[in-house]
Amino acid sequence: MKIAAVSLGCPKNQVDLEVLLGKMVEENFEISNNPEDADVIIINTCGFIEPAVMEAVETILEFEPYKEKGKKLVVTGCMVERYKDEFEKEFPFVDYYAGVGELKSVLLFLKNGIDTEKEKNLYFAKNRLILNPKSYAYLKVADGCINKCSYCTIPSIRGPQRSRKIEDIVDEAEKLIRSGIKELILISQDTTKYGLDIYKEGKLKELITKLHDIKGDFYIRLLYLNPDGIDEELIDIVLGLDKVIKYFEVPVQHINDRILKLMNRKSDSKKIRSIFSNIRKKSSDAFIRTTFIVGFPSETEEEWSEIKDFLKEYKPDFAGFFPFYRENGVKASLLEPQIGKREKNRRVRELQKIQKKITMEKLKSLKKKEIVCFAEKVNEDFDFILEGRALFQTPDIDGKVYFIDGEARDGVGPYLCKIKRVVYPDLYCKIESKL
Repeated sequence: MKIAAVSLGCPKNQVDLEVLLGKMVEENFEISNNPEDADVIIINTCGFIEPAVMEAVETILEFEPYKEKGKKLVVTGCMVERYKDEFEKEFPFVDYYAGVGELKSVLLFLKNGIDTEKEKNLYFAKNRLILNPKSYAYLKVADGCINKCSYCTIPSIRGPQRSRKIEDIVDEAEKLIRSGIKELILISQDTTKYGLDIYKEGKLKELITKLHDIKGDFYIRLLYLNPDGIDEELIDIVLGLDKVIKYFEVPVQHINDRILKLMNRKSDSKKIRSIFSNIRKKSSDAFIRTTFIVGFPSETEEEWSEIKDFLKEYKPDFAGFFPFYRENGVKASLLEPQIGKREKNRRVRELQKIQKKITMEKLKSLKKKEIVCFAEKVNEDFDFILEGRALFQTPDIDGKVYFIDGEARDGVGPYLCKIKRVVYPDLYCKIESKL
């Protein structure tokens, strides 16, 4: 039986699908990149916010015609966990639905024709089938969340935090490195709280150290570092260990204390500012990415302007801005007054304009330096150009690198490169040498 799969949503969702596909390979299923060639199409969905649900709907409808060709459609993931009853009624042509943590049941359904069990088991395969370029792999250290932010649906979808054991994470990391992976990207809903549930204390620093001690040439990147879990010791570990990329992804969501309190965030503006200041004081080379929710209920013009002032003063290297979505089942959706869609989009655009200038200045400042890059994709339209990314770029969110000179066809790298041109948010680089 041939399986084709579509992965929607965040890296954490992707890992779930990779585990399922890895188990399918173990069970002698064949994986195909071509839906036309497959017997079963799996759509792994995100259901975090309204645009993600709409993307899932559009994708399901896109694949509906394949039913007429005798193929099975399976829909899995967060959207199923959140809206299964509604989607079963809306899309009766889907053969099987499986929510978060139930993906193993897909395998049993395809083998037996019935759903024989639905155990909440996130890691049930010896090896994952990595879906992204082989320069990197996501390493999920925990699932679920205990933060209870007032705008967030994740706890209701994925439940409370469930950390994996350190030895299991290290074992998987060793396998990935032996397979040729060059970068391990640690992910969870809140990576700073890793271990609190099973060890009764935070174990992120210990985990980083043990991963760093694995033999081999590779890098470690940390994502989803909530500011309330960042202290000086963690900053020093990230900046001090050779294999750890000097990159801090710190989703602050706002900078006004009243809004942060309404969001039920655990950090106030003083804590957030101290983190940014501390990182900048300790390293001029470190990159900081952050995110903001814009147009939160009752956000005034003055409170929104505090984000503008923060950007101009602390100059995050990368930042994302997302309009508040009024989601069912979250406390923030009940707050008043709600900000209109047009006004939220205006505020987002103005913040993006400010951030674009900051990011451009940072990227242009690197033109005289050698930077480390990975080659990850041949551009099909221009075969002589290879796409990739710099070490300070997180996959899919921080832009790309286009190689316009030099040879990169002997592998993913890493390579030492020189920036020749910056076209926001991308870089055009010359390869100088292979590391």
